[in-house]
Amino acid sequence: MRNLSLTLVASTAVSLWLSACAPGATTVAAAEGQTSTARCFRTDAIRNFRVDGQTDLYIRSLRDDVFLINTAGGCFDLDSASSIAVTPTIGGSDNICVGDSVRVIVPGSSFGSGACRAFVTKSLNADEITALPSRARP
Repeated sequence: MRNLSLTLVASTAVSLWLSACAPGATTVAAAEGQTSTARCFRTDAIRNFRVDGQTDLYIRSLRDDVFLINTAGGCFDLDSASSIAVTPTIGGSDNICVGDSVRVIVPGSSFGSGACRAFVTKSLNADEITALPSRARP
């Protein structure tokens, strides 16, 4: 029984060590010439934003990554906002990732609290950013 336990521990340790040495998906994609997209951005690293239609908000991070955030509607004054804040709805992390629920805050909104619920839908690659209409490209 003791030999079985030692064998299990040893094989687990070797597996973890080997997986740590394996190239990650972004490394493989970069080696194959594919562009990778960022998965997260920091709440204090939003450099620019644009609104397209009633529900699409595009933000550009300080690292020049562009993310699409879909608002749940009712995000009043967003189309005329000169600044916004994006905060996580759960937790106190400064990182927001694709798939996270967020609050979009419009300071000085003329209606209500100036906050609305939203969802980080995706991170755009260079081709998707170029394909955006100029009015929507942050």
